[in-house]
Amino acid sequence: MLRTRFLSVTAASLLVWLGSAAPAVSEPPAATVTVTSPAADSVHPVDSSLFVGWRNDTGQEVDVWLAQDDGAGGSHRLFKLASKASSKPTSELVTAVPAVPDGTDYTVEVTTRDTGVRGYSAPFEVGPVPAAGPVVGTGTGSGSGSGSGGAPGTSPSWVQTQDGHSPR
Repeated sequence: MLRTRFLSVTAASLLVWLGSAAPAVSEPPAATVTVTSPAADSVHPVDSSLFVGWRNDTGQEVDVWLAQDDGAGGSHRLFKLASKASSKPTSELVTAVPAVPDGTDYTVEVTTRDTGVRGYSAPFEVGPVPAAGPVVGTGTGSGSGSGSGGAPGTSPSWVQTQDGHSPR
């Protein structure tokens, strides 16, 4: 019994000595999820394709939600658009816009499954495509098309026609 106590005291003092000699380990940078699309001020009709892109440096799978501004500086989730989506650093998915009321206060929330790290897209609109043309996802609303090399009213961003089909 005396021998056991001696070893325990010796082991404890050795661990204290080793612990104080160990170099300081810096904390890793905070993990983030950044939603890169849909674009700000883009318009997406109900039942059309919604392209969602994100960067995820957590290494965890994510859930993707359609959320709406709650009017008090926050948002509330409306529909889960994808569950257990990719854990890759850069990912994207295509989903359908669910049947929700027309409005300009929608966002996409991408959140990790284990730690709850989340990111939000810029606000976008759910509703009919503007009568000015099928320009969707430009983020500017100008429709000038300058420098795009395409027809007037198009942009380098993805374009969606009135019937919800992408020309890609």
